[in-house]
Formats: sequence, structure tokens, C-alpha cells
Amino acid sequence: MGVATLLILSAGNALNDACDVEIDSVNRPHRPIPSGRVSARGAVRFAAILTAAGVALAALVNEMAVLVAAAAALCLVAYALALKRTPLGGNVVVGLLTSGAFAAGGIAVDALRHAAAPIVFVFLFTVSRELVKDIEDVAGDEQHGASTAAVAWGLPTTVRLAALFGCGGILFTPAPFLLGWPGFGWRYLAVAVIGVDAVIGPALWLLWRDPSSPVAARAQRSLKIGSVLGLVAVLVG
Repeated sequence: MGVATLLILSAGNALNDACDVEIDSVNRPHRPIPSGRVSARGAVRFAAILTAAGVALAALVNEMAVLVAAAAALCLVAYALALKRTPLGGNVVVGLLTSGAFAAGGIAVDALRHAAAPIVFVFLFTVSRELVKDIEDVAGDEQHGASTAAVAWGLPTTVRLAALFGCGGILFTPAPFLLGWPGFGWRYLAVAVIGVDAVIGPALWLLWRDPSSPVAARAQRSLKIGSVLGLVAVLVG
């Protein structure tokens, strides 16, 4: 199921890049499609192949896995074609899909309950990071009419939303330990507080004080690092 999830998420990235070629030509001209190294049509074909392969692999697990894989694929298409350009809607979809990868893993081994903690904090941190990306990309999005949160509601409101989701993730990180969930001991708490909260918290604070594109770029990197360290915390338990 892990490979199926990876294939479908990769398909979504390829389709998203194909749909964002004009915006990326302003915000990220070095990417494969805006730079001319890959064609948008080729990226769409590649996305279709990856999606078909991902759903086919999910069929080898169980019926629930197929439904989850198909739903994820449909959400990715809807995101790339429409939802990405709606305030907050696209951010939430990305958060659901990213955290859904852990739900898929739980389904594959019939242990969805044990995946609850990473599902929650990955969702919260991902939505926060996507909102920070909206701040970073506001110039290109505004130029090409993408109604993201930063364009539609302004930078101060978007920063508040990013901080809300990010702080929600920070507040949740000690919860599995405090609630006595199996597998979330002192080692988990130490890595979560030192490696996650101490990285993401200051980044959001700096962005709150200066919601500019360069600061948003640094905050986005911190959120990525913090999310990875959160998974490390779950693994070391």
C-alpha cells in the first residue's frame, strides 16, 4: 500500500505541475516544465500512468484500499484543476491527502488506530505549510488570477491561519504521550518537543512578525524539517 500511495501522490505532483506551468514560470522558473525540460502534456500522461499503477497495486491489498486510492486520485485531480485556486480549500485537501498516506498504511496492516497520531499532526503541519507557500507565491498567484488565501484574504489573515494550524500541531505533539498511547514514550516526547516544536514554533513567530516572501520560504523549509522530525519521533517512540 505504501508504494501505491507514493505512486498516486507522485501522479498528483506531476498533474499539479502541468496545471501550474504559467504560475511556476513566475514563481519557480527552474522547475522541469517551465524550464522546458519536460512538456505539460508529457507530465499529464505520466500522471495517468502513475495513477493507474497506484490503484492497481491498491487492489492487491483489499477493497478498502482500492476505495481510498481511488478517492485520493480524484481529490488530486480536483485539487489541480480547481481547488488549488480556492482560498483554504486547496490547502486542506493537500493536508488530507498527505495525512491520508498514513491512514492508507494503517488500513494495509489493519491498524488504523495506531496511525492516528501521525495522521493528526501531519494534517495540521501540512495545512500550515501550504498556507505559508501561498504567502511565498503570492506575486505569481496574483498575476495569474489564482484566488489563494494570500491573494483573496491578504497576508496578515493568511499568516494567522498558518499559525493557527501550526500551533495546533505543536500543541498536539505531546498529547499521545500525555494520554498514555502505546508506543509514545519519553523518547517520542523528547524528539517531538526538541526536534519539532523548537523548529516550527520560531519559524511561525518570525513569519508573524514579517510576512514577506523570503521569510515565508524559510518558514516553509522549517515546517518541512519539523514534519520529518515528527515522523522520526513516532519511529523512535
